Amino acid sequence: MQSYPNPPERKENITPEKHVFSLRTTFGLCVGDALKDNIPSKEDVTVQCAALRYPVSKSKEGLTLVLTHGLSSHKESYHPTIAHLLRLNATRARYVNMIKEIWSIDMPNHGESAVLNRAYLEDRQERGRKEGWDGKCTTMDFSSYLSAFLSVPQLRGHRVVGIAHSGSSTPWTHAFTLLEHAHPHPFALIFIEPVLVFPGMSSTDPRVVHSAANMRGALAKQDKWLNRAEAKRWLLGETLWSKWNDQTLDLFVVCCHLTMATTKSRTYVRSMTRKEEESSLYAHSQHTIEPAHLTHMCTALGPGGGGGVHMMWAESEEYISKSSRAAILDAASRRVQTDRVVPGSGHLVPQETPRELAEALYDVLVSHVAVAAGAMMRASL
Repeated sequence: MQSYPNPPERKENITPEKHVFSLRTTFGLCVGDALKDNIPSKEDVTVQCAALRYPVSKSKEGLTLVLTHGLSSHKESYHPTIAHLLRLNATRARYVNMIKEIWSIDMPNHGESAVLNRAYLEDRQERGRKEGWDGKCTTMDFSSYLSAFLSVPQLRGHRVVGIAHSGSSTPWTHAFTLLEHAHPHPFALIFIEPVLVFPGMSSTDPRVVHSAANMRGALAKQDKWLNRAEAKRWLLGETLWSKWNDQTLDLFVVCCHLTMATTKSRTYVRSMTRKEEESSLYAHSQHTIEPAHLTHMCTALGPGGGGGVHMMWAESEEYISKSSRAAILDAASRRVQTDRVVPGSGHLVPQETPRELAEALYDVLVSHVAVAAGAMMRASL
């Protein structure tokens, strides 16, 4: 079992369990046509989902956290945040049994899941090219994949709290509002710098501008190196990755890049997520939701129905400006239960400030979600 680097102040080694699930789901659904059958790209498929599980307590009442990463990231990116969160959970024990377990998953064309699904992903894209439809993964594919994961037997009867960063907020929203599913809806949701776009948005909105820039940047960036050491040197030379926490950068280099062999018995490393697949996911249309859907979700998870929808923003406004944040809160009819800024962070909050993110998550869980769940039990003194 692979061991991951932990924060230096934590002496014990936190080693998550590794799991792979075969998920029966549907790819090719379109927003607005989720339940229609006459969609050329629609197909039922079994895909693989790589996941990490962190067992915390045996409590039947505790919360089960399910974390989803942003675009171009991977399930291990949350490990430093989770390590800090578990430390807080152990040392600030006003209550016991707040957290039952934590899961972090790779999206179907990201990280280890991308390797497991590579043959299917390439076959689907090739069929799409021949038949005139786009075979690359969409956020609706992510939504049905996420819904299938939430239906696995291991989560049956659990009180799930979804925690999503950036572009993975959209799949949670679509899974909640557009798809039929066999599992209960999440008890609460925490969105970190959610890239939520609304119909008719101006082309000058920072979210739209950044989405176009990210599409171009993903295609232009280098994604092959002689070895991981060269990959890390290149990443450190780029502004984006040079701001990352040391542990999250090391995990990205190790867990998000695959060693490949050439025909001349030489090797190189490349990103597990193909940049062509990554680029298309940045399109603002991939993250467009109806304000009414966001309001419905916040209402359904609000007082009496769940632990609420909570928003966390970066301190820097490099991606989501104050006006964009206000627009998201307005679209939710001001029914977001809490929103706060994570100190010192840019848009890539888990990668840049995992300790501060853990502090913010712990506070929301203790002060709001677990209280609403009635899951808190006063610790022995």
